[in-house]
Amino acid sequence: MDRKSHILSITILCGLCILLFFNFIPVHGQNSGLSGGDSSEASGSDPFSEGESLFRSNQPEKAVPFLEKALADPKTPPAVYNYLGTAYIQTENLKKALDIFLRGTKAAGTDKKSLYYNAGNTAFLLGDYAQALEYFSFSLAADSLWAASYLNRANTQVYLEKYTEAINDYTQYLALLPDAPQAPEIKRMIGALNDELALREREKQRKAEEAERIRLEEERLQAERERIKAEKARFAAEQERIAAEKAAAEAERRRKILEEVSAALQTGSSTTVSAGTEGVLEYEYEEAELE
Repeated sequence: MDRKSHILSITILCGLCILLFFNFIPVHGQNSGLSGGDSSEASGSDPFSEGESLFRSNQPEKAVPFLEKALADPKTPPAVYNYLGTAYIQTENLKKALDIFLRGTKAAGTDKKSLYYNAGNTAFLLGDYAQALEYFSFSLAADSLWAASYLNRANTQVYLEKYTEAINDYTQYLALLPDAPQAPEIKRMIGALNDELALREREKQRKAEEAERIRLEEERLQAERERIKAEKARFAAEQERIAAEKAAAEAERRRKILEEVSAALQTGSSTTVSAGTEGVLEYEYEEAELE
């Protein structure tokens, strides 16, 4: 991993962990109010209170069975979904955590923005960035002014290389929380993403110019191929013409020779003796007298 990617990963993962922690604080406070009074008084009185007490004392493994049992009671405060889901995350049972958060979004009276936010964080930890992006968007649909979801949705979009969208979400986060502790790092991230977008635009332009150069070069090569092809065709036609002329000249030469031989033969035949009757010589024989 190069330096830029390394810095990017640290920034995103640290932001994710911090937000998971701070997201739990208000939910925890809300749950305390819903559970009714001091948790030390309620501890052991019901599964939810016992699970809450164990969770507060950083014992998520022990808290899980009580919170699971409390989930079966319809009178349990809605915050049980956030408690149990977060306990699952702390015990590295991410798939169960995601299931609990999503079940919570369908329950009445639950904090939908917080549950979808935590579902997005869990999906992010599972490496399902597309799903995480969807959950953060649902969180913002429930509360469009909740800065935390803008920040983590931006982080997720960075992983999906949706840099323009990420810049928009980071900017929205800073508009809502201009004095946030992460503000300097987020501004640096925005600068880095803008640089990356500019670099990509230059690279896109370079590739477009290169593609155009190659296209023009190919056109020139094709034109040259066509020229050579046409030249070869003309040469072949010329060779055929020359060959045809030679063949015609040769045929004419043979014809003349044949005519000359024929004429010569006709001239020679007039000096021969005719075998006709008009040319028969008659001889008279005289009978010799015998002495």
